[in-house]
Amino acid sequence: MIACNKENQEFRNQSMPSDGNNSFCLNPGNIKIAVLSDLHYMDPSLLKSDGIAFQMYLLQDPKLLAESGAILQQILHKLVIEKPDLVLISGDLTKDGELISHKSLLQQLKILSINHIKVLVVPGNHDINNPDAKLFDGDNAISVETISPEYFKTLYADYGYKSAIARDPNSLSYVSEPFKNLRILALDANEYYNNTPSYCVVAGKIKDATMEWAKTQLADAKAKGKTVIGMMHHGVIEHFMGESVIFPDYLVDNWGTKADELMQAGLKVIFTGHFHANDAIQRTLGNLSLTDIETGSPVIYDSPFRIVNFINNKLYVTTRHIERISFPGLNGISFHNYEKSFSLKGFEVQAKYMLMNPPYSVPEELADQIAPVFAEAMLAHFGGDEVLTAEANAQIEQINNISPDLANIIYGLYTDLPPTDNSLVVDLK
Repeated sequence: MIACNKENQEFRNQSMPSDGNNSFCLNPGNIKIAVLSDLHYMDPSLLKSDGIAFQMYLLQDPKLLAESGAILQQILHKLVIEKPDLVLISGDLTKDGELISHKSLLQQLKILSINHIKVLVVPGNHDINNPDAKLFDGDNAISVETISPEYFKTLYADYGYKSAIARDPNSLSYVSEPFKNLRILALDANEYYNNTPSYCVVAGKIKDATMEWAKTQLADAKAKGKTVIGMMHHGVIEHFMGESVIFPDYLVDNWGTKADELMQAGLKVIFTGHFHANDAIQRTLGNLSLTDIETGSPVIYDSPFRIVNFINNKLYVTTRHIERISFPGLNGISFHNYEKSFSLKGFEVQAKYMLMNPPYSVPEELADQIAPVFAEAMLAHFGGDEVLTAEANAQIEQINNISPDLANIIYGLYTDLPPTDNSLVVDLK
């Protein structure tokens, strides 16, 4: 380990080895971290020709996939200018775990290494053993090669696994110490081992053995006076009232117990993703607290990423956005309006489908009335720091006359539980 002095600080500013085997002595009172999630990068070769197959996929899971390459380029451009010391990416790196998308993404991430920016990743539910890894050619969706858990670890060796100071034998979880006295607990709660040739599991579960391993790592960090920041794809705390009922697959199984176990073991903050919303939530237990900071996806409204300044044991979290991309399909429309329109339409389609099926089974004419209100609520939640307008409140009151349960769900999306979402401070003392 390199001693902390001026000479070594100057050395660190000039060079950083690609394998990250050493911990660097940045001023522990000033480390800049960028946080990304759910890149869902799709290699351009997978869209051989647009058509029914690709459009049907987007109806079921609306994301700006064709634009994902242009969005990634803009993210990398912004990060090179921002010059964080570390980038954390909390899963769903690719559209559906296609080998070609993983390899193409890795080639592009090299620009960060070239600029001496260290990157750590964990997988998401889309990234491994995924039967939806397909190429789209008009009316046809053609299967392409996906990757195994072991291959993921090999591919991303320089992005956390090779330099890890501890690895969980039961998952792709690991601990990295990128800088002196700062450790990253990267947890893998994905259930890719339960995927079938026709179904990719969306839900998440921290295995009992993995939880025990994580507690051991937290105890070791505490004994050695190390600060720990967590990273995981799935949420570990319910981000809005009713999430565990209507969207249970976006939280880890038995989430309340798992959150309490991590909190009692000493974890104070964890960066997550998966739901694509930009939201923060805090759970307390006596004088303990755990803050789950969920970062939205750049391929859906409104393309956020986080900048976190670690100063004197506090995390100062701010949100940045992708404002423009170079993509011919925009046809002169601003990127903000383009993605807002795309996401709102996608939310409406999903809401109508959900409303017309069990357990709600709402008639189509009512679903057509409720879906736009639900979509606007989703858009507000995804943007973070939600505000319930008088117009939205009146619409929800009308829905309450039809179904109080549905009205409560929409109210839940508009209810911004503390702390604030887009700009917040987390005390790690």
